[in-house]
Amino acid sequence: MDHSNHTLLQAGSQAAISDRMRELLARAAQDHVYEQRTQGAVLDEIRQRLEGMEWLLREVRERELGGLSGTMEAVNGRLDDLTNRPPSWAEGLAQHVELVRDHVDAVSERVGGIGERVTPIAELPSLWADVGTVGESVEEALARLQSVLDGTQHVAERMVEFTKRLGQLQASMETAANRFTRLDKALGELAQRTERLEGGVLDLNSGLGGAVEAAADRVTTAVEQVAERIGEVESRQAVVTTRLDRLDTGLAAVSAGLATVGEGQSETGAQFHALEGQVAGVTARLDRIDGRIETADDCLADIDTRMTGVDARLLTVDGHLDRQDERLDFLDEGLRARVSALDEQVAERLDGVDDRVEAVNQRVGQLPATLEISELHKNLGELGAAHATRFDTVELRLTEAADALTPLITARPDRDQLTETLTRTVEPAQTDMTRRLGALEETMLALAEALLRPTRTTKD
Repeated sequence: MDHSNHTLLQAGSQAAISDRMRELLARAAQDHVYEQRTQGAVLDEIRQRLEGMEWLLREVRERELGGLSGTMEAVNGRLDDLTNRPPSWAEGLAQHVELVRDHVDAVSERVGGIGERVTPIAELPSLWADVGTVGESVEEALARLQSVLDGTQHVAERMVEFTKRLGQLQASMETAANRFTRLDKALGELAQRTERLEGGVLDLNSGLGGAVEAAADRVTTAVEQVAERIGEVESRQAVVTTRLDRLDTGLAAVSAGLATVGEGQSETGAQFHALEGQVAGVTARLDRIDGRIETADDCLADIDTRMTGVDARLLTVDGHLDRQDERLDFLDEGLRARVSALDEQVAERLDGVDDRVEAVNQRVGQLPATLEISELHKNLGELGAAHATRFDTVELRLTEAADALTPLITARPDRDQLTETLTRTVEPAQTDMTRRLGALEETMLALAEALLRPTRTTKD
């Protein structure tokens, strides 16, 4: 019987651990890809918001600043009017106060006169009561005048606060003007860059001009060569004409010889036929020369058409370069604004990221205290040592039992049935032990993952 009982203590294979680690790495890679995608979406949203802010800035600069400057001018004019001339209600109130003061003075004079008159009859109680009521009415009038004066002081304080607010508004307008000056400086820098680009385009135009001049030189050299060939053809034609003149003179001499000599008529006829053949050859050569001249004219016409095409292409190239300059200007402006806005947004985002990183660092620093990792490691070590000792003792007992059972089983006649029975008995225990060891291994891997996750978050 060839069964080994040592396989009972085998834990999960190394393949399961490697698969679990691969799953963890794949999960970390998926998290990284998801973070990259989310960052890309955030950047797209930032880009859209930057475009919206750029559009709003343009609209504000085009529409609101003119109206705001007009409003500021109107407010300054009103303030000048208020500081130079008091309002109508203040003038009316001052007039009313002056009238009340005059009335009080008149009443006081009358009271003084009445007091002088009633000095002889000061003992009368009714007159004293009237004088008391008049004094009370005068005190009430004075209290009302004091409240009116307090109201005027409150109005003056409100005017001072309004002037302070206008000063703050003017300061904010000055800051906005400073920002617009910075924008103007940026536009000046972009203008300098466009000038440099124009210089590069001019260099390109000069290079194209050099190429065109080289092509023109080639065309002129070709035309000169054609003219030289035409001159050669004309010289050859002059030589042919001289030869024809000579032939004419020879024919005249031959005719004279025919008139004088009749015996050489046959020879003269043969010579005449030969001369006709030569004349035909000369005419054929002249026809070929005319054809060559016509082909040269066609070549010159083709060269003219090509030159016109080159001119048209140069014009289209100039138009394309102008459009490219405009696009580059627009792109420079947009990129400048976007880069400035992106710098601000990135600075804000970096500040937020720094805050989050600090919070994460604090939480990571608090994790060992909250999770009690040291105690957990100690407990795990103790449990591992205890399980190792238990497994060793179980293995020893099983080996002793196997050594004791092996000769007994081999000595029995029904050893096959007994082997099957033992196999059926041992296999459930082995599967249960394997399942428990796998659960323990998964628990250890989960703990390792929980311990490694904060470090991975801090590294990300």
